[in-house]
Amino acid sequence: MRWIKNLIRRLGRWLLWLTKATLLAGLAGALTWLLLQGWHVWNDHQQGELVQVKLVSQTAHVNEEEIKALLKPQLGLGFWQLDLPAIRKLVETHPWVAHAEVSRFWPNSLRIEVVEQTPVARWGDDALLNQMGEIFKPAQLTEMDDLIQLSAVNPEPVEVLTMLKQMLALINPYGLHIKALHRLADGSWHAWLVNEDEWLLPAQDTLPDLQRLLMLYGSIPHRDNAKMRIDLRYRDGFAVKWLPNENPTVSDIKP
Repeated sequence: MRWIKNLIRRLGRWLLWLTKATLLAGLAGALTWLLLQGWHVWNDHQQGELVQVKLVSQTAHVNEEEIKALLKPQLGLGFWQLDLPAIRKLVETHPWVAHAEVSRFWPNSLRIEVVEQTPVARWGDDALLNQMGEIFKPAQLTEMDDLIQLSAVNPEPVEVLTMLKQMLALINPYGLHIKALHRLADGSWHAWLVNEDEWLLPAQDTLPDLQRLLMLYGSIPHRDNAKMRIDLRYRDGFAVKWLPNENPTVSDIKP
């Protein structure tokens, strides 16, 4: 009977060893599989095959497809080789992007957050101005017809935008609104009002002269089917001319 007990004891030891060996082999296999998967992921990242672009901002004029098209030359690089500053600069070449932040997101994403341009006025016929007076040119200017149109013979958008703000602060309390403002070559100003009247303002003492005009503007007689062109570029007064209403644009300047 002793030999049976010894046999059972040996079988038990052998089964325990076999169980341990099986577990170790399983763990080794699982670890090997994980290492292989990690190597494949790393290799794919090095080849740039798994990089996905994710635009995480809610924007009205920027979409992921446009960003992917801009970044196509960069996405051929490996995940860890991506040049984030260069990618940010590429994103910011989009006309509607004022600022961008770019970051890697493991395991395979490039996350991009953008701050969209805020247009405050049109600039000429094909561009817009943001709140800092910077020009940007979207492919289309749809839904921008309500913006005031600004322009200048010698482009000085910051000065033109500053003058617009100062003029609006003066005239809006009178119920008057500007449709377009143009700076002429000599520094004087040509303004079109929403009511179709036009003002020609001097380069010097522009705002004081405008204040004096506003005090008298309501007393100047209007004519039916005619607009007024008021020229304040005189030293001792101003001239008024009544013209047919033709709804002119900034390109129709005839000072």
